[in-house]
Amino acid sequence: MRIAHVILVHKNPAQVLRLVKRLSHPDVDCWMHIDKKCDLSEYRDILRQPRVYLVQPRIRVGWACYNIVQAMLNSMLAALNFPEAYDYINFLSGQDYPLQPQERFLRCLEDHNGYEFIGNRPYEESEENRARVHRWHFSEYVFPGKDMLQRAVNWMLPRRVFPYDFDIRKGPQWMTLTTDAVSYCLGFVAENRRYRNFFRRVHAPDEFFFQTILYNSPFRARMRNQIFHHIDWSQGRKNPKTFTIEDRECLMASEQLFARKFDMSADPLILDLLDKRNETFSLVKD
Repeated sequence: MRIAHVILVHKNPAQVLRLVKRLSHPDVDCWMHIDKKCDLSEYRDILRQPRVYLVQPRIRVGWACYNIVQAMLNSMLAALNFPEAYDYINFLSGQDYPLQPQERFLRCLEDHNGYEFIGNRPYEESEENRARVHRWHFSEYVFPGKDMLQRAVNWMLPRRVFPYDFDIRKGPQWMTLTTDAVSYCLGFVAENRRYRNFFRRVHAPDEFFFQTILYNSPFRARMRNQIFHHIDWSQGRKNPKTFTIEDRECLMASEQLFARKFDMSADPLILDLLDKRNETFSLVKD
């Protein structure tokens, strides 16, 4: 079993270096998409690590914009074109951290080989989701009066209609897919310009884009509505809770394989604790 972690990075090079070292394993490669806004020289030590590769071209990524989808597509293509074949591609952010050793992640995928791990639910469950999809959004643009223009456009124009007879699905972008599923996504996107163009005006399209493709494909029967991340949305904000040492009990009790998110500059102690836990697990033979 060989896997590629695609890591989407936009800050904290020291923390990303720590993450990459913790992910190190003979059967694991790390593909880094480093936001084009970042100074690449600050990530030089990371790119010197064994089995770490830079995704090119780099994309200037904005929050809730289509360009994060493009960064993911570029990363998928880079990993698939690598001479060494992978069984799975797993998506992480630079603020994620493993809760278990990589051996356990590999064993989990071996035990469930062939399944696609991608959170997906009907988008109709939330009126907010409907608005994200069917209203006009100009998230990638930054100019004075943008919000006013967006409101005016949505007042004057009818709601957008999805141009495919598909069930639209929503879920986190942190997915673990077979390379067959990744190849299918790339082929579908290349052949369906209307699909790409529609999602350019969706708010946070990374939460709908791949989920909808695979749910309306032959891979639907292999999809498991789950991800391998422990994420805390209890604060009711647009972003999940940033874990600190105060969250040690819930993280130590979690059976998930990864957690997000962390900020080493604010609290490195929780990462120290997780490192000790992983090292202990690595010494225990199941």
